[in-house]
Amino acid sequence: MTRTAARIVPGIRALADAHDAFIVDQWGVLHDGTTAYPGAADCLRRLSAAGKRVVILSNSGRRAAHNEARLAELGIARETYAATMSSGEAVWRALGGDGGAAAEVPGRRCLLISRGGDRSMAAGLDLAFVTAPEDADFILLSGSDMPERPPESYRPLLAAAARRRLPLLCANPDTAGVTAAGLIPGPGLLAHRYAELGGPVRWFGKPHPEVYALCRPALGGTADDRTIAIGDSLAHDIAGGQRMGFTTALVAGGIHGGALSVRLDAADDRPRLETLFAEHGVVPDWVVPAFRW
Repeated sequence: MTRTAARIVPGIRALADAHDAFIVDQWGVLHDGTTAYPGAADCLRRLSAAGKRVVILSNSGRRAAHNEARLAELGIARETYAATMSSGEAVWRALGGDGGAAAEVPGRRCLLISRGGDRSMAAGLDLAFVTAPEDADFILLSGSDMPERPPESYRPLLAAAARRRLPLLCANPDTAGVTAAGLIPGPGLLAHRYAELGGPVRWFGKPHPEVYALCRPALGGTADDRTIAIGDSLAHDIAGGQRMGFTTALVAGGIHGGALSVRLDAADDRPRLETLFAEHGVVPDWVVPAFRW
């Protein structure tokens, strides 16, 4: 049997000595959006006590401060990590937040697609919100009303925008999301549909390098070969970490949990891993059942 190159370990403790900086995903790793996973908060405390630099990096369409507040609500203490960063924060800065130059779009008229019409991630930006593609300069996709609203219902709006070739800024490239009830469609699914219609898409977040650059100040100058990216998505967390030259570790119990046995001690685990890696064309350095010590 051909064996995968990924090495399986029972927890993060086995990876701690070899790494000084940890870039850790949120959903599917630390929590399911409603409840923190058993052992996750403790693992962060142990890494912090060992002097490790931890940045929590999410493909959330919300800003970093919102994600930080959510972590606190779930019992994940602020003192256990150095910083949070999100794809939503990256978009906010690209649109002129923090005094930056808003060079990403040709105008200020924004057609916002978000969860429940939420505009919080655009607070402080000089934008005029519109509701029709013919009135917009660009689309900002920060969330969606899926799964309550089916993906197909967005098609008329996306098709009209694509005919005008409006730039779409995707603040959450995930095509699926982890919840307590299971996987749901992610906003990235709509961005891919828009690209299929011929619309131009500007992607933010993992696996794209810009969001990792925003993490570097909090990593304290840690060398790439002493940095590890930990996440549950091969396409985003693992591919992005590898692109940056980091060590990578896949948390098997997250978004790929349905395709893998999270026990990782049965005889058929490696064939399942190999099949999954072959489907995605990505092989992590390490695999752990969960983000636990």
